[in-house]
Amino acid sequence: MQVFVFDSVGRTIPTLVDALPGAPIYPLPGGGGVQRITSDSLQKLAGGTHIQRTTDPQALTALAVLNYRETTRFDPLTGRPLLFDEHGAATVEHDQGTVQVFPRINPAVIGLITLAGTERILLGKNVNHPHYSLIAGYVDLGETLEAAMQREAQEETGRTIYELRYQRSQPWPYSGSIMVGFTATTDDEHPTMPTDGELSETRWVTRDELLNNTLPLPGPGSLAANLIHEWLHQ
Repeated sequence: MQVFVFDSVGRTIPTLVDALPGAPIYPLPGGGGVQRITSDSLQKLAGGTHIQRTTDPQALTALAVLNYRETTRFDPLTGRPLLFDEHGAATVEHDQGTVQVFPRINPAVIGLITLAGTERILLGKNVNHPHYSLIAGYVDLGETLEAAMQREAQEETGRTIYELRYQRSQPWPYSGSIMVGFTATTDDEHPTMPTDGELSETRWVTRDELLNNTLPLPGPGSLAANLIHEWLHQ
């Protein structure tokens, strides 16, 4: 069987390989499988190829299945073991019969925020990361996607946003998420309210600054990078 392989932090190689002995094989909906292997084993398979995270849709699906199978073995309501069929679908036996169990996915929002009347967008640097990115965060219970985006902008940057427009989405199994992308506008060049301290810095940037590669940005293929790229070339 041909499989995708990932190490403990989700890095992979760009080709399928023959299934390796000693590691569980989890079937994928479209055929084939996925395995978790050590970083050393992955590096040997890669040869001289650089191992890294991927944004390939099929590989992201494989990683999502792998993470799900490794972390979800019991029904969260009853504690009974989950049963997986050959396609990876999960069921559990309840007193009233067999019930399908759906994967947990954490919805998150991310937004490209423009300063009204200008050609500048807002980037932030998380205290735990070296690069600049768009404003993002998870959706709270009972919250719409739009309300989550407005709240995250207020909490992280101290700014009020409006004219939210949905752009696109992207599965992101590295955090068990589905990322939902927006564009939005603000009149607030500077913060108008306290922030939560999640970002060490926010700054307005122009197209020239981004085209000159003066700032470390999200990796190619991520939703943040795609939204920035589209704004750069519109």
